[in-house]
Amino acid sequence: MYCAFCNNEIPRGTGELYVLKDGTALPFCSSKCKANQIKLKREGRLVKWTSKGFVLSSEKKEVEKKESALAKDIEQKLAEKKAAQEKKQGA
Repeated sequence: MYCAFCNNEIPRGTGELYVLKDGTALPFCSSKCKANQIKLKREGRLVKWTSKGFVLSSEKKEVEKKESALAKDIEQKLAEKKAAQEKKQGA
């Protein structure tokens, strides 16, 4: 059985089973998960510490290359220098 909030596996004989008025049973691994879903009305996929949230946040992350203005200037000057050298060798 898996937790309705964080999607972690619940060992047999542990956890809590919350039953709604319509008869739907929601298994929870801990009171933390139960409080977040029932009392605080949060969604497990939007909370970072859950496995559902972890999967979504890791998909959103992309490798961003952060460069300073100095690094960009140096790269531009090196490109200009290389182009000038190629021009001299070709002429």
